[in-house]
Amino acid sequence: MNIQFIYKVLDLPSVDMFVTTADPVLEPPIITVNTVLSLLAIDYPTHKLACYVSDDGCTFYSLVEASKFAKLWLQFCNKYIVHVRAPSRYFLQYTSSDHHENSF
Repeated sequence: MNIQFIYKVLDLPSVDMFVTTADPVLEPPIITVNTVLSLLAIDYPTHKLACYVSDDGCTFYSLVEASKFAKLWLQFCNKYIVHVRAPSRYFLQYTSSDHHENSF
């Protein structure tokens, strides 16, 4: 690894990101999960990145499940160089393009 790159990483500031949610009907948990996964997938040093979720308790289970999924999803993104890190957007682009190719 290049010494100039190491110094640039050390000079980066720490970043705290806040995601707020209150109503699971108006803000479905899948949207919160996609937001958190996208934020955590940012190409930034992990020791300088934190994501906080302010929640009324309704999306806690979703975030627990998302943390399990994130372990697999982020590895997949890194392995296959996926640029669209929100799972819903990633899969939507393939389902909509497949739909248009097969329709007459």
